[in-house]
Amino acid sequence: MPVTFTTRTRIRTAGLAVAMVTATASVLTACSEGTPAKPAATSSPSQSPTADPQAEAKKAVEQSYRSYWDAQAKAFEKVDVRDTGLEKYSFDQAYSKVLADVANMKIKGSAMRGAPQIKPDVTAVSLDESPKKATITDCVDVSKWTLVDAKTGKELELPKNRLTRFVVSASARTVGGEWKIVELTRQDRTC
Repeated sequence: MPVTFTTRTRIRTAGLAVAMVTATASVLTACSEGTPAKPAATSSPSQSPTADPQAEAKKAVEQSYRSYWDAQAKAFEKVDVRDTGLEKYSFDQAYSKVLADVANMKIKGSAMRGAPQIKPDVTAVSLDESPKKATITDCVDVSKWTLVDAKTGKELELPKNRLTRFVVSASARTVGGEWKIVELTRQDRTC
């Protein structure tokens, strides 16, 4: 007995065929465009949390502060601020102070050898202000940072009773979106 399809069955079959062709075409189009077909993403509790803006800012401020001291040490050794990166990490009073110190060293024919040891602690960060601001407290050890004659390299004598470890308070702020050291205050107390 021949099998006959009713009109309703033919419509269902044709509809199913159209749906399969459309789905296949969608997958092939997605793959041919370089976008692989992906299952719908589901949220999982193992996704990483949003980074802490305060912690990130403190890290950036500390890095800028350390880089400022590195640039200052280079400037004092060369007796020249050019090509030290000083302008990248300092601004305002902090920058001007190094310029003045370098000019004074040049006049006196002296330079610095070695580098200070620092232990900065970013004590506060204000991200709600514009520019953003931060404060740093540090214990600076200059015992291995020596004053020398720029021509001969001979170590120059410094006062015996000078502090070789002292507290420094510093301020930083953003300039053009970058953290820069803007002020340093040396305190006359040991740490």
